[in-house]
Amino acid sequence: MQRAGESAALAGGVRGRVRRAALAATLAGLALFAAACSSGSASGTPPIPTFPGPGAAPVTSAPPPRNSILPTECDQVLASDQLPNYLGLPLGSVRVTALRDVPAPQVGRLERVTCNYTSLGGPGAPPPNTLILKVLTSGYTDPAAASAQSRVNRDANASSGVPAQPVPFGAAEAIFYPDPEGPVLVVVYGRVTASFTLTPDRPVPFDQAQPVLVDLALRALPVLVPPTGS
Repeated sequence: MQRAGESAALAGGVRGRVRRAALAATLAGLALFAAACSSGSASGTPPIPTFPGPGAAPVTSAPPPRNSILPTECDQVLASDQLPNYLGLPLGSVRVTALRDVPAPQVGRLERVTCNYTSLGGPGAPPPNTLILKVLTSGYTDPAAASAQSRVNRDANASSGVPAQPVPFGAAEAIFYPDPEGPVLVVVYGRVTASFTLTPDRPVPFDQAQPVLVDLALRALPVLVPPTGS
């Protein structure tokens, strides 16, 4: 019986090291990307890809046309079968559910979709149903309404003692909030806002959350850009 317990402990330790190594590789890749790009910048500004300004010609990687401001499926924003790769989790350990809210015309909000990415459990993954990432996307009547709501949220965080930390993000506005209850990155682009919230240490350590959130937002924002005429 003692030998069986030792084997289980050894297996658990190996799985833990594999998970930490995968996450470390993700973070190391982000660091190498930033270092390589910043070496060519005289100002030393972190190299964030530049998104086109509102009204600019669509890029070749633009999402397919749709009738709504926001994507209708959360897997179109961040694919649940790919998220484990970004967070150093076992493949097939994440699922996503969507919640579509009613419009809020008093603040100019036409659409809002909440995407909750939760763990399916298993070796190397958080317990089943643990919230890993929440992505809250909103579409507004115009950029002014989107920016105004972002300021309201910033003031609310400030009143709670959570400082706003601007993050360079090309033509978009991005603010990181080191909230102890869950670090958040809020991105405003045109008439779309998106917030990305990680559950602390599930699996990303709190002090490493910002670069991971930036990476996730960079993957999602091209899909969130409203199609022309929407």
